[in-house]
Amino acid sequence: MKTAKKTEPQRSKTNSLKKLERPSQSHNAIIVAGSYKLLDSGDFRKLEQIGPYTIIRPSPVSAWPPTRPNLWKNTDGEYVRSDKGGGAWNWHKKVDEEFYIQILEYSIKIKFTPFGHLGIFAEQLENWKKIQQLSSGLKKEEEVLNLFAYSGISTLAVLDGGASACHLDSSKGMVDWARDNANASGLADKKVRWMVEDVLKFLKREIKRGKDYRGFILDPPTFGRGASGEVFKIEKDLPELMDLLMQLCGNKPDFIVLTCHSTGFSSLALQRILEGRIRNKGRFYLGELSIPEENGRLYPAGSNCIYVSERLSL
Repeated sequence: MKTAKKTEPQRSKTNSLKKLERPSQSHNAIIVAGSYKLLDSGDFRKLEQIGPYTIIRPSPVSAWPPTRPNLWKNTDGEYVRSDKGGGAWNWHKKVDEEFYIQILEYSIKIKFTPFGHLGIFAEQLENWKKIQQLSSGLKKEEEVLNLFAYSGISTLAVLDGGASACHLDSSKGMVDWARDNANASGLADKKVRWMVEDVLKFLKREIKRGKDYRGFILDPPTFGRGASGEVFKIEKDLPELMDLLMQLCGNKPDFIVLTCHSTGFSSLALQRILEGRIRNKGRFYLGELSIPEENGRLYPAGSNCIYVSERLSL
């Protein structure tokens, strides 16, 4: 089994990506050819193009046959889950351990992590555009809280829109990753707080401080652990989480982007969770998260619920 090598990728002369509109602040943010494509899915796997590499990863929802079987024959590697839990990458060639691709106008670091993650969730692409638009309707000093914030592309969208951001994740490694993305995307000088802490603990402390947030972005996990081992279970903790968020906006948020990948939490269920708590007038936008495949079909990837107050437009 070959392993990934940690070297800087070379800039490709065939890079079809448009140039960033803002100068990069990182000398190491070398953009490689290509971005992200979902080529095909089926037989509980998905075939993806990420930068210059074609990879296979598990896909529990893909209970259908692949539509382009010939594409699966020549890949660079596959993430294989173990019967004992976890998994590992099985590489057929040497690959770069980390590199940058362009998503919208942002330079995003990609890493082949031991957990099979890459650093992006492509189903959020349309939400990133909406977050940038919604944030552009806020004042510079008004703050948006991004919870379970992962590698921070939603945070970049807030900053790009002109609002302030608080980026919250329980993993220091992921917060560092998000900071790298902000630096590479030329957004490191924007007003942002990088927080490594358990979500519920942080929210309770912010309430005591009298903080006010105008927007919230969250994609809560089915199960997770905080920075000090705190356990988060969505079916038990999501109601308390939403109650705490309402205290941070006086039950009158300007926008909320709530997405979920947990069974039973449909977009309609997410709306019911929000509308019973929000006291200002606004609109709900419901839908299913999806990723377009190269074959023209849509890959299902979770539930989506966006609330927008009358102050903003979408």
